[in-house]
Parts: sequence; C-alpha cells; structure tokens
Amino acid sequence: MTMSNQEVVLDVQGLCVDIKTAAGPLHAVRDVSFQVRRGETLCIVGESGCGKSMTSLSIMGLLPKVATRSTRALSFLNEDLGAASTKRINTLRGNRMAMIFQEPMTALNPAYTIGDQLTEHYRHHKGASKEQAQARAIELLEKVGIASAAQRLGQYPHQLSGGLRQRVMIAMALMCDPELLIADEPSTALDVTIQAQILRLLADLQQELGIAMVLITHDLGVVARIADRVAVMYAGQIVEEGSAHDIFANPQHPYTTGLMRCIPVPGKTAPGGKLGTIPGVVPSLIGDISGCAFRDRCEYAQEICEQEIPVHHSNSGQQWRCVRGAA
Repeated sequence: MTMSNQEVVLDVQGLCVDIKTAAGPLHAVRDVSFQVRRGETLCIVGESGCGKSMTSLSIMGLLPKVATRSTRALSFLNEDLGAASTKRINTLRGNRMAMIFQEPMTALNPAYTIGDQLTEHYRHHKGASKEQAQARAIELLEKVGIASAAQRLGQYPHQLSGGLRQRVMIAMALMCDPELLIADEPSTALDVTIQAQILRLLADLQQELGIAMVLITHDLGVVARIADRVAVMYAGQIVEEGSAHDIFANPQHPYTTGLMRCIPVPGKTAPGGKLGTIPGVVPSLIGDISGCAFRDRCEYAQEICEQEIPVHHSNSGQQWRCVRGAA
C-alpha cells in the first residue's frame, strides 16, 4: 500500500497560536496546515523560535496559559480535538497520542524511580496490575536497547546517562501503543554518537509499529536520514512542504534554498571553507504582520512580497508560499 493511501492519523488545518505579551499578541504559529498518515514521518524543520515546539504543544493540548489556540480543523483519527473536552484530551494524551520532550535531563521526575514513571500512566490508561505494567516496562526498555532492564526499574534518573534517559523517555512514550508520536528535538542534548543511535532507534520503532510520527528538529542532517515528508517553518508559518526527496533535490522557497546552502556537502565543501549564510534577522511576530516574513532577507524580494502571498503546488505534491513560481 502506498503512503498516500494510508489512513490520515493527524489532520491540522489553519492552526494559529497567539501569546500574550506586554507589547501585544505574539503570533507564534500562523495558519499552519499539514497531515500525517499512518506509518509516515513528517519532519518539521526550522531555526529556533520559528514556532515548531508551539505547534507540537498545541496539538497535544499543552500550551502555557498565556497562549491561545485557534484552528479551522484539528483532528486525530477523524476525532475533533478542538471540540474535545479536557477529560477526553487527557484520555488520549499519553495513551493514543504520545510526546517525547526536548530535554531528557529534566523531563523525568528526579523524585521517582524509572519503574514508577514508566508504569504510572500505563496502569491509569490500561487498568493494568502492577505486575502487568512492570512486565510491559521491561519489554519496552529492552526494545529501546537498555540492558538489565529489570534492574533499571529501581533506579532514579540521576543514575542514568543522558542517552539512557532519552531511551527511557522513548519507552515511556511507547508504553500504551500510541498511534501518533510527536518527538520534539529528541536528540538535541546528546552527543553526536548517541544522537545517531536515538534517531535510528526512533526510525526502526516507527516502522515496526506503524506509528504516525511528527519529528521537530532544526537539524537538516536528521531530516535527511529519517523523514518521509518535510515541512519547513519560518516565522510561525510553513513556507514549504513536500517529500524529503523533493525538498533536498529541488527546494523552491528562498529560505529553504538558503538552509540547504548552509549544509556542508562531503566531497564538495572544502575543509575549512565557508558555508552559506542567510543574512539579516527573523522579524518580530508581535502585532500586525503582512506579506512574506522572509522578504527583508530574500535576494528575490519585490514590492509585491508585502501583499498576500500565494501558495504554489507542483505535480509531485510539493508546495511553497512565495510570489515566485517553480525555480
């Protein structure tokens, strides 16, 4: 079965997140739309502060109190999350929808053992006994590559390395067999070797279990290794989306092209040579925003870029938000 025929697990249409500030509302996420199908990995990529994490937190119903969410549609397996009660969201979250948070060093509670933290929500959601929950925890710890899993249950987070803590976080997210997994920068705090192991583990588990996965990252190397589709975010908007192949082989938005120029290419980039850069700074997202947010940094900017920006589509499904058609 092709990916396009797979069931849509997550459907996000017109997602906006505004944050109250003393200077006025900050438009952290602006009209973001995407779908994720069963067995598919969508990577949302962009620099720090572009709205990636706010997008994931809004889907999970975990926004801070100063933030407000609005959508045209937000559904999980055809269930309307926008109209769901808090009780219903709590039932789904950690059960059928799971999230791996950005910082493994602080995401685990230092006052509780690994075993307590792994089994608590499994028992809550599944009504399992303590013995059943422990057996499930040992099974998942072994699946994520942790040796002596039974002994680990009695340990506390500070007794584990960063890589082991992140593996525990992945096991915790998988405890209840979720159908949607959101991973927010799951390897950022880890060294390069452990990063590669964690990403390979996530990719293998996602394929084995047929999970729909949204991977939030700023690392295009990660994207190239793990993504089926890519959404490039800039200043709260998705400026380009398409298959990983199309985005890397034929980027259309000037921002995506700029990001690609910043990646060292083996055999082409001279050792010690200069990488590409994107001049300028990200604009403020407070108050009224019009036109293309990238225009002040773009070599192709025109007066028309201050107006409503069209979205172009290619035959392969690639789409980009720019006044320029296909490059």
